Amino acid sequence: MENFTAAFRSEHDLQQAIDALRKQGVVDLQIEPAVEPHQPMPTSLLGGGLSHLSIAESPGCLLQVVVESSRIRQAEDTVTRFGGAIE
Repeated sequence: MENFTAAFRSEHDLQQAIDALRKQGVVDLQIEPAVEPHQPMPTSLLGGGLSHLSIAESPGCLLQVVVESSRIRQAEDTVTRFGGAIE
C-alpha cells in the first residue's frame, strides 16, 4: 500500500478527483480542511458512504489517498489532472 496527500482549492475539482479515484478502485480516501486545525479528525470517504462534501466555507482542503502500490502513479496523475497539488 502507498499513500499521498494532495491539496485542492476548489470543491468542484476535489469532487471530480474523488469520483475518478473511486472508479479506479483506491483503497481509502480521507479529507480534512487545510487551514482549520481545530476541525474533527479526517472523514473516510469510502467506508462512510458520503456522496457529497460540505467544504464550501473552507478555502482549501487536503485529500489523503491510500492505493495499491501498483496504482499509485495512476492515482497521482488523476489528482493532478483535476487540479490537486501533491504534497
